[in-house]
Amino acid sequence: MNGNNKGGTHDHGRGGFARWLLRHYRLAGHAPESTDAHIRIVVIAAIALDTGLTPELTTELAHTLAVTPQDITTAYLAESRRRTLDKLLDHPDLAELDRHMDEIAPW
Repeated sequence: MNGNNKGGTHDHGRGGFARWLLRHYRLAGHAPESTDAHIRIVVIAAIALDTGLTPELTTELAHTLAVTPQDITTAYLAESRRRTLDKLLDHPDLAELDRHMDEIAPW
């Protein structure tokens, strides 16, 4: 897959968006060191990167972190897109298609 996910193992919330969440959680005056808070942050990061966040969750999270909903979306969107592309390209048939497309339509 990607450089953060070697051998099929997951990064368990240590990706860029999870770090962003932790940093902003601290900046907003919260203590992410508690187990419950850490688990919530990891789960939210995983959901965001896998399926995206609902507008309601994004708004609630923005309020908690004292940022805008757009800040949150911007923070996870690139990483989410990269992971999705990595998953697609890991599929053998799609990886072959990508190589073929590169041959016939080089950028």
